Order: sequence, then structure tokens, then C-alpha cells
Amino acid sequence: TMATTARAAPQRLQYFNIEGPAEKARLAMRIAKIPFTDDRVSFDQWPSIKPTTPYGQLPVLHLADGTELAQSDAILRYIGRCARDEGAAPHLYPKGGETAVDEAIALVDDMLTSWRSCLYIGMNPSALGHECDDGSEFKGSAKHNEITKRLRETWIRDEFPKYCGFFAKRFENGQQWLCPGDAPTLADCALVPALRRFSSGGIDYVDAACLDAYPEIKAYYERFHAIPEVKEWYAERAAAASS
Repeated sequence: TMATTARAAPQRLQYFNIEGPAEKARLAMRIAKIPFTDDRVSFDQWPSIKPTTPYGQLPVLHLADGTELAQSDAILRYIGRCARDEGAAPHLYPKGGETAVDEAIALVDDMLTSWRSCLYIGMNPSALGHECDDGSEFKGSAKHNEITKRLRETWIRDEFPKYCGFFAKRFENGQQWLCPGDAPTLADCALVPALRRFSSGGIDYVDAACLDAYPEIKAYYERFHAIPEVKEWYAERAAAASS
């Protein structure tokens, strides 16, 4: 039999000082007790770092053997495999259960892809083709705010309930997590940061109480945050933010 080569350990995760698409990897590494440097790049540093990344974007996971891994879902699965190989947290990406985890991650990605234009209309309207005919500044104008408000409120009204319905269905019959089994998987690490963002109160025209209509999802959200490693992680983040 061929000897299996040990996977290079994750060492440093590079992303901005926000949760974003890196948060799922941070959570997975904390749950698996994989030590890593949480390298938070400032927006001032980014122009000089950008050309050094594989695809001109973050996050990037730097491995112990010098390999750089990009693309947040690939990073997440790599961490899941490491956690399984090392026996630290085999439940994150369980052998034989990968397909269920992959499907749930793809569903979270669908939700975020569907939401993306509603988010970016507020941040970078010209990238979505919105400009003022008279040459005046569209960004920050009453028209811009009106379009942003309409798009976001419509999405929360029509699309968010659809996805919440898909997720809530998974908690029927006493299931605790997105995928079968008695412990969280990578899919939960992917979904919870999205739910944190929607319920943060930090997105204009999105009510921080948007999860209140979904008691199963709210209970799930609280269950995930009660995981000791997750609880500790967010306590550390709160302390760092206030220091």
C-alpha cells in the first residue's frame, strides 16, 4: 500500500479585518483546534499585497510547506480534511458524508450569490451599471439610496424566506445541524457567518431582527454560538475590537 502523505498544516490565513468569506475558515480552524495566524490586512496595505496573491483576491491560506491556497470554499474543505486526517474534528467533513456537506455549502453560496448585487448596489453602484444621466454623482444620491432600499427590502421579503425555509427544513425531526450527525460540519461554519451578517444591524435596510420569524434558525444560530470554541472566538474578537 502506498503511504499517504500528510497534508501540510494550515499556518496563516490572510484576509481583511472583517468576517466576510474568511470567517467560515477561521471558525473551522478554531473548532478543530488548528493553530493559525489570523493575518488581517488593512485596506491601506491591500494594493501592495494584491499582486502577490494567486488571483488578486483574499482570502489566502498559507500552508506550512509554503503552498498558498486561494478560493474560500477550497480553503474550507482543505481545513475539513486536515481536521479529519489528524483526528482533531472528524465531524467537520465526515468520511462518507462529504456530499451532504458539499450540497449544503453550495446552498449557502447560492443564497450569498443571490444577495450579492443587493449588497454591492450600495457600495459600488457604477459596477452594476448605475450612473446619473446628467453626469452628477449617483453614489449617495437620493436615487441611489432609493434603489438600494428597494433591492434589499425586496430580497429580504422574497428571497431570504425561501432560503430560510430550505435551511429550517433540515432542523425538522430533531436534527441539530445542517447535515445529519450530532456535530457541526463545514456547512454550519459557512452558514452562520452569513446569518451573523444579515442580523448584525450593520446593513442598511436589513432589519437586525430578520431571523426572529424563523425560530428553528434562531435556535440553531444560538446553538452554534454556544460551541465552546466558537464562544471563545467571538469573546476574543469582541475584546480585540474594544481594545
